[in-house]
Amino acid sequence: MRKFFIYFSLAIFTIMGMYVMTTASSLPRTYDGKNTNVYELQRNPKDYSIENPDGVAEVIIKENLGRSRAVNAVTAVMFDFRGYDTLGEAFIFLTAITGVIVILRNEKKREGSPDEEKHKG
Repeated sequence: MRKFFIYFSLAIFTIMGMYVMTTASSLPRTYDGKNTNVYELQRNPKDYSIENPDGVAEVIIKENLGRSRAVNAVTAVMFDFRGYDTLGEAFIFLTAITGVIVILRNEKKREGSPDEEKHKG
């Protein structure tokens, strides 16, 4: 009976996934990039007109180019806007690892020391 429920659940999830994918593929695209001249936008982002934008993506690209000179929005956010934050997180992570190593080394030294037997007794 348990195998039946497992196979039945997998079949339901598979059918639902296929339905969602076919429905999503038939939806109209919000941004196709045909009216966006990325080269002109990159060369002169301040003078590029967004009066008739081809979706929100063109506005995002223009704002990113104006602030960071990066065409890719993910790259702009990760390396330009959050660069110091990422550097700080890496420093904290390195400090934590160093602290754990120091603590563990001190514990190993204490286990083998003769002073430990005096403290136990």
